[in-house]
Amino acid sequence: MKITAKIPGKIQKIIFSKIKINKDTKISYQYLIKWVFISSLSGFLGVIIVHSFAFFIKKSYEFLQIFELPLFLFPLIGAVINGALIYRIEPLAQGEGIPSYIKSLRNNMGVLSIKITIFKYLAGIATISTYGNGGIVGPVGRVTAGVSSYIVDKLKKLGFTIEDVRTATICGMAAAVGTIFHTPIGGGIFAVEIIQKDKMGYKDLFPAILSSSSAVYFAKALGFKSFYQFFVVDEFMNLKMIGWLLVLAIIAGLAGGFYTWIYSTISKLIKRGSGYIFIKVLTGTIIASLLSWLINPNLLGTSSSFMDAILIKDMYILRGNISSSIPIFITLIIMLLVKSLANCITVGSGMSAGFTGPAAIVGMLIGITFAEILNIDNSTATHFAFIAAGFSGMLASSMNIPIAAAVMTIEIFGLYYSLPAGLSAVIGFQITRNKTIYEYEVKEISSTS
Repeated sequence: MKITAKIPGKIQKIIFSKIKINKDTKISYQYLIKWVFISSLSGFLGVIIVHSFAFFIKKSYEFLQIFELPLFLFPLIGAVINGALIYRIEPLAQGEGIPSYIKSLRNNMGVLSIKITIFKYLAGIATISTYGNGGIVGPVGRVTAGVSSYIVDKLKKLGFTIEDVRTATICGMAAAVGTIFHTPIGGGIFAVEIIQKDKMGYKDLFPAILSSSSAVYFAKALGFKSFYQFFVVDEFMNLKMIGWLLVLAIIAGLAGGFYTWIYSTISKLIKRGSGYIFIKVLTGTIIASLLSWLINPNLLGTSSSFMDAILIKDMYILRGNISSSIPIFITLIIMLLVKSLANCITVGSGMSAGFTGPAAIVGMLIGITFAEILNIDNSTATHFAFIAAGFSGMLASSMNIPIAAAVMTIEIFGLYYSLPAGLSAVIGFQITRNKTIYEYEVKEISSTS
């Protein structure tokens, strides 16, 4: 199929009137100009949307503390807001967010409803700000993709095409991921790799990386920090532990498959999208919040403090309500199982929360569990290498993003951790490449829409 790129005639005359270049080069320049515009726009939008989302969540947290209620009751407020109000107005605002992004790119050239986008933003705030169990990448990525798509769609009179709308959708997702993790390359790869299983096109990848890079630049220029700041030892791991690293990578891959199985089983049981939505989100939220609160209140919400606790092995936070008489590695296994269940129940019931953050936490818990079993000092590079491997392997195996998982892990943990990041991502992906959580979600959306 012949690909062409059009930019407004006046701009073409200004740029190309006095420059003698062949047709192919001219088309390449046209693409580049449009990519720079779309990626810069999306990058800026990503920073604004992500940090406005975080602002409202923070203010909601502060407001809720006034009432001094038991923590497990707060998620019920979000369930009532979503189930009784937001989902009545827009039922398609339910769920994680990335599956509808994938479906729009596969089937509809990236066109996303602005109405659903707005209500997705509100549903995400209602879920996360009331300690609903999930991450922000799915909802915020979907919202940024939707806003970028909508704006470029409205610019068609200026020479932009439906193909550019598709590019804007991808750039929106890349910008959100880049802003959240401060991963300029990994954010772009994430947005493209998650669309299909077997191939990535430069026509998608180049603007996506430009967008995530722009987002990180704008975020840093405006003084915004990464949501996930990891302070680790800048050394190489002990290569004598490479055998155990391979075992860890395999376990992370199997865990990704198990994570998907939990979610698919819960979704089939709940049958989200049919019946009484309010009853389903309320019931799911009650189960998920009570489960987390009883085992470890720190597992509620995005559990961002849990990541820091894993890195420094803060057992006060990691144990929660589990007795200190129980071995640490068993406690950690309980925590990763509870986090997986609570997240899958929350999203499976229809609440608007993401998988990416929880999957990363589960992966890190797998890593620290291995380090604990092997009695590895938590101040050494090997300890952090195992955590990085769990992080990378779990993302790759559960979401079908081996390259993005490896690159993002290296960007977050540092170059010293490139071996565990790459090894675990590739092995994890190969184990579960045909059964990922988003593939299941896309099928669910297709069957209910």
